[in-house]
Amino acid sequence: MFYYPNRPTLVPPDPNNPLNPSSDYIDELEASGKYIGEYKWNGDNTTVYTSNMTFFNREGRPLHYTPHPEMLEELSVFPRGCILNGELMHRHTKKVKDLLILHSVMAWKGHQLFGKTWGDSRKILEDMDLPQTKGTSLVYDTHLVTAANYGSGYWGMFQEAVACDEAIEGIVLKNPKGKLVYSVNPISDVPWMVKIRKPSKKYSF
Repeated sequence: MFYYPNRPTLVPPDPNNPLNPSSDYIDELEASGKYIGEYKWNGDNTTVYTSNMTFFNREGRPLHYTPHPEMLEELSVFPRGCILNGELMHRHTKKVKDLLILHSVMAWKGHQLFGKTWGDSRKILEDMDLPQTKGTSLVYDTHLVTAANYGSGYWGMFQEAVACDEAIEGIVLKNPKGKLVYSVNPISDVPWMVKIRKPSKKYSF
Protein backbone atom coordinates (compact mmCIF):
# COMPACT_ATOMS: atom_id res chain seq x y z
CA MET A 1 0.00 0.00 0.00
CA PHE A 2 1.30 3.43 -0.94
CA TYR A 3 -0.36 5.91 1.35
CA TYR A 4 1.64 8.85 0.09
CA PRO A 5 2.54 8.90 -3.61
CA ASN A 6 6.31 8.69 -3.80
CA ARG A 7 7.10 11.27 -6.39
CA PRO A 8 6.21 14.85 -5.61
CA THR A 9 7.43 17.80 -7.61
CA LEU A 10 11.22 17.78 -7.52
CA VAL A 11 13.71 20.62 -7.83
CA PRO A 12 16.23 19.97 -9.31
CA PRO A 13 14.56 17.34 -11.50
CA ASP A 14 17.68 15.62 -12.80
CA PRO A 15 21.25 15.62 -11.43
CA ASN A 16 22.63 15.19 -14.96
CA ASN A 17 21.21 18.60 -15.80
CA PRO A 18 21.03 20.22 -12.36
CA LEU A 19 18.88 23.22 -11.77
CA ASN A 20 20.13 25.25 -8.87
CA PRO A 21 17.02 26.74 -7.29
CA SER A 22 17.18 30.50 -6.96
CA SER A 23 16.14 32.46 -3.92
CA ASP A 24 13.38 34.04 -6.04
CA TYR A 25 11.84 30.64 -6.75
CA ILE A 26 11.89 29.51 -3.14
CA ASP A 27 10.78 32.92 -1.87
CA GLU A 28 7.83 32.76 -4.27
CA LEU A 29 6.75 29.43 -2.81
CA GLU A 30 7.06 30.85 0.70
CA ALA A 31 5.16 34.03 -0.18
CA SER A 32 2.24 31.98 -1.51
CA GLY A 33 1.41 31.07 2.09
CA LYS A 34 0.49 27.55 1.02
CA TYR A 35 3.42 25.65 2.47
CA ILE A 36 5.24 24.77 5.63
CA GLY A 37 8.86 23.64 5.46
CA GLU A 38 10.84 20.67 6.73
CA TYR A 39 14.38 19.52 6.19
CA LYS A 40 14.63 16.54 3.87
CA TRP A 41 16.63 13.92 5.71
CA ASN A 42 18.84 11.39 3.94
CA GLY A 43 17.38 8.20 5.31
CA ASP A 44 15.03 5.38 4.38
CA ASN A 45 11.38 6.34 4.05
CA THR A 46 9.85 4.03 6.61
CA THR A 47 6.34 2.93 7.52
CA VAL A 48 5.81 1.56 11.03
CA TYR A 49 2.80 -0.55 12.01
CA THR A 50 2.36 -0.16 15.75
CA SER A 51 0.21 -3.26 16.28
CA ASN A 52 3.25 -5.50 15.81
CA MET A 53 6.04 -2.92 15.48
CA THR A 54 6.95 -3.96 11.95
CA PHE A 55 8.94 -1.69 9.63
CA PHE A 56 8.40 -1.42 5.86
CA ASN A 57 10.02 0.59 3.07
CA ARG A 58 8.15 2.88 0.67
CA GLU A 59 7.46 -0.05 -1.68
CA GLY A 60 5.69 -1.92 1.12
CA ARG A 61 8.44 -4.50 1.57
CA PRO A 62 9.83 -5.40 5.00
CA LEU A 63 12.74 -3.17 5.90
CA HIS A 64 16.02 -4.99 6.53
CA TYR A 65 16.55 -3.37 9.89
CA THR A 66 16.39 -4.54 13.50
CA PRO A 67 14.93 -1.71 15.59
CA HIS A 68 16.90 -0.57 18.60
CA PRO A 69 15.14 -1.79 21.81
CA GLU A 70 14.88 1.78 23.09
CA MET A 71 13.30 2.89 19.81
CA LEU A 72 10.63 0.22 20.21
CA GLU A 73 10.01 1.35 23.76
CA GLU A 74 9.60 4.96 22.62
CA LEU A 75 7.24 3.89 19.82
CA SER A 76 5.05 2.11 22.38
CA VAL A 77 3.49 5.48 23.33
CA PHE A 78 1.40 5.12 20.15
CA PRO A 79 -1.79 3.04 20.36
CA ARG A 80 -2.15 -0.21 18.49
CA GLY A 81 -3.57 0.12 15.00
CA CYS A 82 -1.50 3.14 14.00
CA ILE A 83 0.56 3.48 10.84
CA LEU A 84 3.39 5.99 11.09
CA ASN A 85 5.54 7.48 8.35
CA GLY A 86 9.06 8.72 8.91
CA GLU A 87 12.69 8.72 7.90
CA LEU A 88 14.98 6.08 9.38
CA MET A 89 18.46 7.51 9.79
CA HIS A 90 20.74 4.50 9.85
CA ARG A 91 21.84 2.95 6.56
CA HIS A 92 22.86 6.08 4.61
CA THR A 93 24.66 7.98 7.35
CA LYS A 94 27.93 7.12 9.03
CA LYS A 95 27.51 9.31 12.10
CA VAL A 96 23.81 8.78 12.78
CA LYS A 97 22.33 5.39 13.62
CA ASP A 98 19.02 4.12 14.98
CA LEU A 99 17.13 7.42 14.73
CA LEU A 100 13.56 7.56 13.42
CA ILE A 101 12.27 11.01 12.39
CA LEU A 102 8.47 10.91 12.13
CA HIS A 103 6.67 12.98 9.49
CA SER A 104 3.04 12.03 9.96
CA VAL A 105 0.41 9.51 11.02
CA MET A 106 -1.17 7.49 8.22
CA ALA A 107 -3.69 5.53 10.32
CA TRP A 108 -4.89 6.10 13.87
CA LYS A 109 -6.27 3.35 16.10
CA GLY A 110 -7.19 1.20 13.13
CA HIS A 111 -8.71 3.98 11.02
CA GLN A 112 -6.86 5.07 7.86
CA LEU A 113 -6.83 8.81 7.30
CA PHE A 114 -7.80 8.82 3.61
CA GLY A 115 -9.63 12.05 2.81
CA LYS A 116 -8.11 13.89 5.74
CA THR A 117 -5.50 16.56 5.16
CA TRP A 118 -1.80 16.35 5.80
CA GLY A 119 -2.37 19.01 8.46
CA ASP A 120 -4.89 16.73 10.22
CA SER A 121 -2.34 13.93 10.20
CA ARG A 122 0.40 16.21 11.47
CA LYS A 123 -1.84 17.50 14.31
CA ILE A 124 -2.25 13.96 15.66
CA LEU A 125 1.51 13.56 15.68
CA GLU A 126 2.10 16.90 17.38
CA ASP A 127 -0.41 16.03 20.10
CA MET A 128 1.85 13.11 21.08
CA ASP A 129 4.30 15.76 22.35
CA LEU A 130 7.44 13.93 21.21
CA PRO A 131 10.83 15.65 20.94
CA GLN A 132 11.32 17.53 17.67
CA THR A 133 14.33 17.92 15.43
CA LYS A 134 16.41 21.04 16.08
CA GLY A 135 17.55 22.63 12.85
CA THR A 136 20.02 20.38 11.06
CA SER A 137 21.21 18.72 14.27
CA LEU A 138 20.96 14.94 14.58
CA VAL A 139 22.33 14.66 18.10
CA TYR A 140 19.57 13.56 20.48
CA ASP A 141 19.25 11.50 23.63
CA THR A 142 16.35 9.58 22.11
CA HIS A 143 15.78 7.29 19.12
CA LEU A 144 12.44 8.82 18.13
CA VAL A 145 11.76 12.45 17.17
CA THR A 146 9.28 14.31 14.99
CA ALA A 147 10.36 16.49 12.08
CA ALA A 148 10.10 20.15 13.06
CA ASN A 149 7.99 22.39 10.81
CA TYR A 150 8.96 25.93 9.79
CA GLY A 151 6.69 28.71 8.56
CA SER A 152 9.32 30.94 6.96
CA GLY A 153 12.98 31.26 6.01
CA TYR A 154 12.94 28.52 3.37
CA TRP A 155 15.80 29.95 1.32
CA GLY A 156 17.97 30.03 4.44
CA MET A 157 16.95 26.47 5.23
CA PHE A 158 17.97 25.37 1.74
CA GLN A 159 21.35 27.07 2.08
CA GLU A 160 21.90 25.27 5.38
CA ALA A 161 20.95 22.00 3.72
CA VAL A 162 23.45 22.60 0.89
CA ALA A 163 26.21 23.27 3.44
CA CYS A 164 25.26 20.25 5.54
CA ASP A 165 26.89 16.83 5.32
CA GLU A 166 25.41 13.52 4.25
CA ALA A 167 22.49 13.72 6.67
CA ILE A 168 20.34 16.22 4.72
CA GLU A 169 19.32 16.13 1.05
CA GLY A 170 17.49 19.45 0.89
CA ILE A 171 14.14 20.74 2.08
CA VAL A 172 10.54 19.73 1.47
CA LEU A 173 7.55 22.07 1.42
CA LYS A 174 4.09 20.68 2.24
CA ASN A 175 0.63 22.18 1.96
CA PRO A 176 -1.25 21.38 5.21
CA LYS A 177 -4.53 21.47 3.26
CA GLY A 178 -3.42 18.74 0.85
CA LYS A 179 -5.71 15.70 0.92
CA LEU A 180 -4.26 12.30 1.72
CA VAL A 181 -5.14 9.70 -0.88
CA TYR A 182 -4.55 6.03 -1.57
CA SER A 183 -1.88 5.73 -4.25
CA VAL A 184 -1.66 2.65 -6.45
CA ASN A 185 0.97 4.19 -8.70
CA PRO A 186 4.29 4.75 -6.88
CA ILE A 187 5.38 7.41 -9.38
CA SER A 188 2.32 9.61 -8.99
CA ASP A 189 2.89 13.32 -8.56
CA VAL A 190 1.82 15.05 -5.38
CA PRO A 191 0.77 18.61 -6.20
CA TRP A 192 0.81 19.70 -2.55
CA MET A 193 4.44 18.73 -1.87
CA VAL A 194 7.63 20.22 -3.31
CA LYS A 195 11.01 18.62 -2.64
CA ILE A 196 13.92 20.99 -3.18
CA ARG A 197 17.06 18.88 -3.33
CA LYS A 198 20.65 19.93 -3.47
CA PRO A 199 22.22 18.57 -6.68
CA SER A 200 23.84 15.17 -6.30
CA LYS A 201 25.27 12.69 -8.79
CA LYS A 202 23.94 9.88 -6.57
CA TYR A 203 20.32 10.85 -7.16
CA SER A 204 18.16 9.23 -9.82
CA PHE A 205 14.42 8.75 -10.28
